[in-house]
Amino acid sequence: MNRIQKIAVYNLVVFSITSLLTTTAVIILSVTIGWPKASAGLACLSIGAFGAFSPLIFKKDPGAVTFDERDRMLNRTAALGGFAASYLWFCLTGTAFVMLLSPELLKNFGLPLMCFGGMFVVYIVHSIIVLVLYGRVSSDGEK
Repeated sequence: MNRIQKIAVYNLVVFSITSLLTTTAVIILSVTIGWPKASAGLACLSIGAFGAFSPLIFKKDPGAVTFDERDRMLNRTAALGGFAASYLWFCLTGTAFVMLLSPELLKNFGLPLMCFGGMFVVYIVHSIIVLVLYGRVSSDGEK
């Protein structure tokens, strides 16, 4: 498992834990104290910031070639997929808030959800695509 795969697995674990803790906190707080104050449970999203430390945790090996043209191509494909998925996230959530819910709710609650959700979508989709592409290349041999 190379460095990019380790970073992808780490990001998936961090964002899975973050999603579970945030969902649990918001549900428990909304049942106990009501919705307007339950939005404080969204502070658990800040746990996802540990995903930014993954390049510092998994350092490059000195001397060895750890990133070649194939890795660059796979990482670029994964990044494009992540940003395309985040664009779709912004379009769908923006449309849902304007069409299905009130624009006032978008101003108070929707913009942070869209921004943090977009960040999560980029990291999660990028990590999944990295693992899928590396799995495909390693199982099929050199492509």
